[in-house]
Amino acid sequence: MRSTMPQVTALVPQVLEFAAPMISRTFPPAEREEAATVVAAHLAQPAIGWAVGTVGAIAEFMRAPTDDVEADCPTSVVTGRGALRIEVTPETRIVRFACAGSNLSCIALCLPEARARLNGHATLTELGRDQRALRHGDRDAFLFDLGICSPFFDFCIRTSDEDAVRYLRKQAGTALFTDGLALLAEIAAMQPHRIVSSRLARIEVYQPIAAPGETTPDGPHTHLLPQLLASGLTHAAEEPIPRGWIPCVHLYLGQLPDHEEHAPHRAH
Repeated sequence: MRSTMPQVTALVPQVLEFAAPMISRTFPPAEREEAATVVAAHLAQPAIGWAVGTVGAIAEFMRAPTDDVEADCPTSVVTGRGALRIEVTPETRIVRFACAGSNLSCIALCLPEARARLNGHATLTELGRDQRALRHGDRDAFLFDLGICSPFFDFCIRTSDEDAVRYLRKQAGTALFTDGLALLAEIAAMQPHRIVSSRLARIEVYQPIAAPGETTPDGPHTHLLPQLLASGLTHAAEEPIPRGWIPCVHLYLGQLPDHEEHAPHRAH
């Protein structure tokens, strides 16, 4: 799932001077922006990058102005290449910061750790039919959690192929990132949809997974890198996220670079 396309999540954030004190404190009332308004305003705009996931396991969603939009509303957008849904809660808080070495700035939508927790599966786990799929036609397909061991993010695959479902059921219970790494290549060959979720957001990727050495297609895509996932980091250390809070989704503002102009994903 590695590619040479632009990795907006690899950009090193440069904390704005006014944001630096936020690292060690909580949000005062004056900083509690209306997250739903921010989401609705930016979700309607193409050429904005959205990212959901942890270091080493992440999905990114972006769309071009020319993309056909199958569904578009204040909380979700669906195209032929992927989909994004954001569901903010009253506890959602916003952190803004700049990204060094680029013209991008970032907005992180955050929750307290206790509110951000999900399943935290550590093995391949069948979740049943995907009733929360953004497209009605995908709701009969089966969802499998890959078990990335993150308390705050789920990385799943979805398929309706009967042979693939049978195979995945046989492998259920395997810890893919310790004793089952070889299975990841077999799963990639199935070309399933990838679904990455947090408590606030869900990105679905319909595009194929690039083979080793190939460039990831433009638009929605995922990265699954076990060596980085092993760090256990939820986000880059330079991000000014207050202690005890989790960035459940990032959105990047500015002109995204061409694929060839950006270096491959790195952890910081």
